[in-house]
Amino acid sequence: MLGIDEAKRIMAAGLGRAELEFVASLTTPLYWVVPALDGAGLVARNGSAFFIDTGAALFGVTAAHVIRGMQTACAEGGAISCQIGADLSFDITDSDCLIAIDDDIDIATFRISANELRALGKTVLTGHQNRWPPSPPQPERGVTYSGFPGVSTVWLGRREVSFGVCSAAGVASSVSDTDVCSMIERQHLLDVMGTGLPPNNFNFGGMSGGPMLTVIEQRGLRSWQLAGVIYQGPNPSGDTEQAIAGLEIIRARRAHFILPDGRLDLRRWAETRGFEAAQRARS
Repeated sequence: MLGIDEAKRIMAAGLGRAELEFVASLTTPLYWVVPALDGAGLVARNGSAFFIDTGAALFGVTAAHVIRGMQTACAEGGAISCQIGADLSFDITDSDCLIAIDDDIDIATFRISANELRALGKTVLTGHQNRWPPSPPQPERGVTYSGFPGVSTVWLGRREVSFGVCSAAGVASSVSDTDVCSMIERQHLLDVMGTGLPPNNFNFGGMSGGPMLTVIEQRGLRSWQLAGVIYQGPNPSGDTEQAIAGLEIIRARRAHFILPDGRLDLRRWAETRGFEAAQRARS
């Protein structure tokens, strides 16, 4: 395994930029526009989404709580528009659109047509695996991830909004049967994109639903597999019940909860949670 200094040198030489550009090419904002609370102007609320081809089906993936936020806004009559990407209307209230959603797993999958994908111009993740689901990442090995933090949203005009993408790389700090976690170690961060590093206590809200990838190296070739779906990032609220100051962790739900056809593996989830509960009871 490479040491930290050698890994930094390789990433700074161009590999880091290429990997972050790739994971960004997979990711798109999933958003809805509502009137501002004071009635002056509009506000965009967003999560992130990406698209995968498992070999059995092609579909979109996001976090369940992103879809719930959009559905709530639509049900309350506040959503002026619901969109994915720059110009594609996305009616998630249409039951034919959703393939599966589970609030506990916090993953949702949805149908997307070939024409819609072409309009979005996004890369579809196929990944380097012989069968689905992909193998889990190894602890302390490389991962990359991407999403659209809401604080980076900029209104360019009354009906034109721009979303700023945040792509990053790190290591899988921990891997469990449910999650892959990557701790942001600021002492090792490199600004390979030349856009500046996120400040301390940066609000990553909006990245939920984005992909976390495992970096795969075989015989000198470098590729990727889906490690999981981002569902939680650092909470900068200062509330000690919700966050520990200086501890920044990106959490992704393991990809093995997604079945090849886009449905969710509820049985695996129940068995995993049941096993964890039994472990806690014995401890």
